[in-house]
Amino acid sequence: MELNTNTSPLANPPTKFDEAEIAELTEIRQAYDQTTLALGQLELQKREVKKNETKIEEKLIAVEAQEKLFLDKIVAKYGEGSFDIATGLFTPKKL
Repeated sequence: MELNTNTSPLANPPTKFDEAEIAELTEIRQAYDQTTLALGQLELQKREVKKNETKIEEKLIAVEAQEKLFLDKIVAKYGEGSFDIATGLFTPKKL
């Protein structure tokens, strides 16, 4: 980390930071490293969530297709109407 903006190397000799300044800078760097690590981990989690979302969407499309095939089969067999899953009764639609 370069703090000296003077271009002449002899104008200002190097100065040693005291222990408190070194400790503060070390703490800041550690916080920065932890924050960037957490950000990277979050990005990996987001990618995993996106993969899971894609898999679930594909499963939903498959289930919807299965449902449509079933309904087409039922309508062909019984005609239009409503079904009460609790009782198992099909009520034809009135014409």
